[in-house]
Amino acid sequence: MTRAEAENYIYESYLKAEKEWDYSMPDSKKRHPEFSKPILESLNQNSRIPTVLVTGSKGKGSVACMIAQILSGSGNVGLMTSPHILKFNERFRVNGNCITDEEFCELTEKTKELFVPVRASLKSGECISPIGLQCALALQFFSNHHTDYRVFECGKGVKYDDVNQIFHEYAVINSIFLEHTRELGNTFFEIAKDKASIMTGDQKCVYVARQSEEVLEVLLQRAEETNAKMKCYGMDFWEENVRFCENGMLFDAFIGDRIYKDVFLPLLGRHQAQNGVLAMTVCLDILQKDFHIDGVMDKLKNVKWPGRMEILDNNPLTILDACINKESASLVLDVLKEMKISKVTAIVGIPDDKDFLGVVTTISPFSSKVILTKSSNKHYIFTKKQTQILEENGYPNICFKELPDALACAKKEKLPIIILGTTSLIADVEKRYHQL
Repeated sequence: MTRAEAENYIYESYLKAEKEWDYSMPDSKKRHPEFSKPILESLNQNSRIPTVLVTGSKGKGSVACMIAQILSGSGNVGLMTSPHILKFNERFRVNGNCITDEEFCELTEKTKELFVPVRASLKSGECISPIGLQCALALQFFSNHHTDYRVFECGKGVKYDDVNQIFHEYAVINSIFLEHTRELGNTFFEIAKDKASIMTGDQKCVYVARQSEEVLEVLLQRAEETNAKMKCYGMDFWEENVRFCENGMLFDAFIGDRIYKDVFLPLLGRHQAQNGVLAMTVCLDILQKDFHIDGVMDKLKNVKWPGRMEILDNNPLTILDACINKESASLVLDVLKEMKISKVTAIVGIPDDKDFLGVVTTISPFSSKVILTKSSNKHYIFTKKQTQILEENGYPNICFKELPDALACAKKEKLPIIILGTTSLIADVEKRYHQL
């Protein structure tokens, strides 16, 4: 099995079933985490390795990365995230090192064998979730490398996400807002209820980031039902004194009665400082007496998370962010304000089925020009209707089919450039800037 064949296998069952689905079907009608549950339980049998699951609407990958980075100072840490930016292997890491092609192919073969009975029992329109297969692969990968800690990023939801079948004593819920409404629900209540399913009754503690009152009420109700102990942003942990510096930012972390001054992150945005203190809080409880702040701060200095308010160039200043909705765009604006940048040229590459209008609406007042482009991934749909919809709403724009043309146009403006888009566009940009 080649790497391409391994990747194809992971999506094969899903792509076959997808042809039978109505586009508007919610996750509850098309996802079946019960198919992978016995296999994941078998692979994780008798395991009490400290395991963290991370969900939320934004920043869950960043938090998962930070938790894994801190814990790596005390042992081997397995990390599973999605999506990837450049290569599928990025989804599976131990101490920051991606799975090799050889081991990825070998473990995909073993995973395929495990799921043979499941595949034989599938009915029309049913599939083995790609995430379920990835969880099985990750557990085997982590076992091969004798991990002392494990961190998993959930997908868009939790209730019907195979990741939630993995036994986890620690659960993290980053900020929740309206996203993936077609699959998860059209209200804050529905989306929060789905993600609250990360509380299964097995948790030592659940860590909750900044939330709206409506969302927090749902989470508190679920905590009561599952008898879960919760630690919440603003009460049990928070950040203060966030300030930008060369190549990142500094902040003070408040966790319980402890204060950690001048924590550095090589990332931008107050939201990343909030992610940082959230990750520190989780790790403090896991490590306890082995939580040494000097070591923790050294680990955080080396956090790398491409495409998240990443500075690509300084001439002109060019910032890249995986942003596909207005909520994320507002975080981008917060960073620009902190950096005292009042006008930019914006390149936007967001598929038709995502919130391109919300992003442009948010950033347009700060943009001298909005340039639309598309990613090279054929599975994402970019059409001329974006230009039409934006113009109908009063947002003039220029459209280029090719990223190099969009970049060339942006550079002519002699202003800072902000590139916002889906992960496939992020991959295209990374390849171009880093010649990968």
